[in-house]
Amino acid sequence: MPSPLDLARRLKHQAFLQKKGRELTQESRALRATERFSREYEMASRGIVLPDLPAMSGPCAIAMVREEADVIERSVRHLADQGIPHIVVVDNGSKDATPDILRRLTGEIPGLVVGADREPAYVQSAKMTRLADLASAAGATWVVPFDADELWFGAEGTLAEALAAADAPVLRAVMHNAFPAADGSGPLLDTTAHFDVKVAFRPRSGAVLEMGNHEVLRPGVRAEGLRILHLPWRSFEQFARKSRTGAQAIALADTSEDKAYHWRRLGALDDDALRAAWEALLAGQPLTDAAWYPRGTLRPLRADAPTRWDEV
Repeated sequence: MPSPLDLARRLKHQAFLQKKGRELTQESRALRATERFSREYEMASRGIVLPDLPAMSGPCAIAMVREEADVIERSVRHLADQGIPHIVVVDNGSKDATPDILRRLTGEIPGLVVGADREPAYVQSAKMTRLADLASAAGATWVVPFDADELWFGAEGTLAEALAAADAPVLRAVMHNAFPAADGSGPLLDTTAHFDVKVAFRPRSGAVLEMGNHEVLRPGVRAEGLRILHLPWRSFEQFARKSRTGAQAIALADTSEDKAYHWRRLGALDDDALRAAWEALLAGQPLTDAAWYPRGTLRPLRADAPTRWDEV
């Protein structure tokens, strides 16, 4: 039997959560009603071309990718190995082998659905929200918005096990970056977590994924429980290409100055300046324009292909 004080505290906390839930619901509805988001969501809906999604009965991972041939197979296979039964990926005009790899994987990984994203502008929030809406309509029990350079884990157990055990409708994923070693020996893990988290969430009508998948506008408790190994920079060629294509896509979307600042700054550098930035990253120096740079002690990964977070 809780004491009167404990009961009062519990009721106060419940009232706070209810108020916060109403605010998030109102915020998502208001955002969807704005002219800008409505326009971007329509752009996303026209640009995303997918076959009919199968009926879903478990979590669904969603992604839009571009020129990620060196990592896309690993990330998709990793999700399947983590127990995720449904994976939906749209390719945004890749000129490398990414589309071919995805097509091949559809014949090897049950539950993988591949489509195209023909909208060149970087309206990421609208595109990911559209994919989440489609997964929700198909019956997904969780939505896991991932990038091709991310490997998702449960903090304990597999990703699917962590989702199944969660009481909260939104789980935060703490992210650790890994960077190339200067001697080419393999990725080095930054033992300091990245300052931003990502989220996975139970579908809810009207929910909106914010840019970067760092938050979702939907009511409900936020809880910890997930981890991400992030491999943002893998080679100088990939670093330069992603910086330039990112800046171009941001310009097409007329994104506000406070969003995706790293693409703007890196994309504005000439070849020599980009090379200098890359060398600074390899040396473990902070490079604020890059968003992802070493912040703590670096160490080798414990396993080349970790299947659990304690193997990272």
